[in-house]
Amino acid sequence: MGQKVAFWLIPATADRIFFQEAIDRLAENYAAFSFTPHVTIYWGEFADDASLTEILEQAVRGINAFSLQCDRVLYTDQFTKTLFVQFHPSIILSQITESIRKHSQSPADFTLNPHLSLMYKHLDADVKQSIAATISLPRTEVFFDEIQVLLTPDTAQSQADIENSKSVISCQLPGSCE
Repeated sequence: MGQKVAFWLIPATADRIFFQEAIDRLAENYAAFSFTPHVTIYWGEFADDASLTEILEQAVRGINAFSLQCDRVLYTDQFTKTLFVQFHPSIILSQITESIRKHSQSPADFTLNPHLSLMYKHLDADVKQSIAATISLPRTEVFFDEIQVLLTPDTAQSQADIENSKSVISCQLPGSCE
């Protein structure tokens, strides 16, 4: 039996501050909860003895901090995509994801769809639409310089699932993982 693992791409400091403030404000205004701003770049099962540090180091070897181009603010009925910033596809991000996938114990049916969630909460569509209309992004691109590896529950359908995820590795781009 393996362990469920998520790989999160984390915004660089200035963008991280902006998104953390937005997430915190939405959590306060809509009785939601706060979480670290991130883009999930892979989620799947890995052997208990898998060297996640080695897998991540191989995936990011030679890759510097990079940016993703913003598309727009969207919303869905999916808990983990209640309200989010959609990004355009990225060759670099696809390469990282595929490198991680090929080292997975049983490669997941994970489809890379780069987005940064702003809120996790079940809300009516008209409320989500109204909130999305009020969000203005400061730039057309977001910079990323870190990847975190988290041990996660089998699902991500509730606040408890998210809060029970545990960051076990952090890797600065470029640099070493700890």
